[in-house]
Amino acid sequence: MAEVQVDEVEGGEGRRRPLAEYAAELEAVSLSVRAAPPLRLKALVRACHHALALFDLLGVEAGFWKTEYAERLVALERAAEAMDSAEELVDRDVAAGRVRATGTHSNNLVRVKRGIELKRVPFQLMLAQLQQQRPGGGGVSFDGVVSMAYAAVFARYHDKNVQSTVADSICAIPVKSISDFFATINETDESAAAEMQKYIDAANGIISYIDELFASRGVSVDF
Repeated sequence: MAEVQVDEVEGGEGRRRPLAEYAAELEAVSLSVRAAPPLRLKALVRACHHALALFDLLGVEAGFWKTEYAERLVALERAAEAMDSAEELVDRDVAAGRVRATGTHSNNLVRVKRGIELKRVPFQLMLAQLQQQRPGGGGVSFDGVVSMAYAAVFARYHDKNVQSTVADSICAIPVKSISDFFATINETDESAAAEMQKYIDAANGIISYIDELFASRGVSVDF
């Protein structure tokens, strides 16, 4: 069974920069699929692997988010051993009439896409806040932008019990301010702004590509 390995984020001089690593990998995937489709599964999984380090910042209460996302990546990584592209993956499920079924490769691909969206929303919010004022000088807190991201991307797919559990886990996030978040991932305001913009641009391309892939097969991703 394939395993997704996760490196822990350590603060301090010369330490890892998980946002920069994630943004660079996602940008490479976006540029590649724009220049020469199709969307390669192995490249997508490799890029999304970097998201797991960011989940660690949300604390132990949010561990189930990381576990669920890692399981989706493992499933796609295993699928990539037999199928090179997202197109082939979706076409097989369409032919079998089971695109929306829980646990299918298409279902996992959509969940991974939403994971990309889940990071895009807070980055958009934090970038807007940076452009207006310093992140430590007021505005929305870090857990606030995470809550907004969940509400925008996942909440409508979850029942009230799950939404309540997620709300509790967000309240327990140890990183409270945006400036603390930047410090934890070894970024300054300026470098974080550049990396978040890079991520947003790359995410836009990949999200649109996956949405259009399903739409071209007559399938909505709203499941």
